[in-house]
Amino acid sequence: MDVLSLEAKMKQILVITDGCSNVGESPIEAAADARRQGIAVNVIGVVEKGEMGGAGRDEVMRIAEAGNGMCRIVQPSDLSATAQMMTHQTMQLTLQQAVNAELKSVLGKTQEELPPEERARVTSVVDKLQEELHLDLIVLIDTSASMKHKMDMVREAVRDLSFSLSARMGSSRVAVAVFPGQRGNWVETVQTFSATLDPKALERCYVASGGTPTGPAIRHALQLFQEKTESGIDEQWAALD
Repeated sequence: MDVLSLEAKMKQILVITDGCSNVGESPIEAAADARRQGIAVNVIGVVEKGEMGGAGRDEVMRIAEAGNGMCRIVQPSDLSATAQMMTHQTMQLTLQQAVNAELKSVLGKTQEELPPEERARVTSVVDKLQEELHLDLIVLIDTSASMKHKMDMVREAVRDLSFSLSARMGSSRVAVAVFPGQRGNWVETVQTFSATLDPKALERCYVASGGTPTGPAIRHALQLFQEKTESGIDEQWAALD
């Protein structure tokens, strides 16, 4: 089996929020749709003492489970390191699942069932793929009123994540959207897919009042992925990379 034949592309959504969604469709259903499209949904719950009760924690975990992603509940100061860690760990986990599926279909075994020497060789290939694959990432930022005093940490985390991804051998494109948006919009794109983030665009991660439309935000991200594919930008970037 040549695991290098696996399609070296990956799509992820990273949701950063501090509470329960209460506007629009169910975020669990939207995340399940993302999973069916091969898009992982990771969720970071940004909390401080006394915030995000049991319902909020349960929801963020269910979103990540439905989206075949990871969920972490963190303090604002840990947000930057967590965003980077989750992005890379999800890439590795998704690749591992793909490799095991191919091994099972060809050899009737998973990586864990291989002899030590062959297992080590497959692990090496997975690590190489993780570093070299193309990643498309959409960061969805909860900008409801309760996030006001956390926004500086959120901006810093998104910038650090962008710097981390730009250091990879493989190409990465990152887009950012906020929810809720301005002028009554549930979601608003702050920056479309780009190899680097525009600091001025990040400053538009303003704080808005109103509800928390997490479900519509995830649906918006799926639409951005679809529009990117239909526009032919993927092929244009592939030629440049």
